[in-house]
Amino acid sequence: MLEVIVATVEEATAAEQAGADRLELVSALSEGGLTPSYGLIRQVLSAVEIPVHVLVRPHSKSFVYSEADQETIITDIDLIRELGAAGIVVGSLTADGRIDEGFLGRVIKHKGELSLTFHRAIDSSRDIHEAAEVLADFPEVDRILTSGAKPTALEGQAVIAELVERHEELTILPGSGITVEAAKELLETTKATELHVGSAVLVNGKVDASRVSALKSLL
Repeated sequence: MLEVIVATVEEATAAEQAGADRLELVSALSEGGLTPSYGLIRQVLSAVEIPVHVLVRPHSKSFVYSEADQETIITDIDLIRELGAAGIVVGSLTADGRIDEGFLGRVIKHKGELSLTFHRAIDSSRDIHEAAEVLADFPEVDRILTSGAKPTALEGQAVIAELVERHEELTILPGSGITVEAAKELLETTKATELHVGSAVLVNGKVDASRVSALKSLL
């Protein structure tokens, strides 16, 4: 499964045509990705047929969310569900760096049939293995997007491999800094079955079908 990050309708349609299996729709990539607008979500869902998972992240200040932030996230999840997306990508931590289990429970209640990916908030947790153990206790969590608590998935591949080995009940989705050239080693080392990529499939700022094909051939 190759998931491609997109931020516009044009990128979404190009990624689908190039052979992407799934899209992660975001805005504000310069801030690490934020929740896209209602209009963009609706347009992308109308333009493509492959699954679209929508990032739900109200700001880039931290992954510790106030009550107001949490209400914003829940409202966005309700809208995304009503629009007909395939999934959401969300994550939150407590002030001491643990998984915010209480808020995760609220997210689960509101997500309905949406697939749930816990995003790279886990890489900012106090202990990634402890965090993964907590998430494994929530059967509604389908996958964890992670760079192995390192700046890039290549640097964190040893940790990612441990997560894949320990958690058969979860899909571990490596993401961040993956290149076409390094993807083979990453997949062989981690035994991951999905990849999350952005710039790896771009040439001159546009989705390149040959790069998508090259990555898919490794999966």
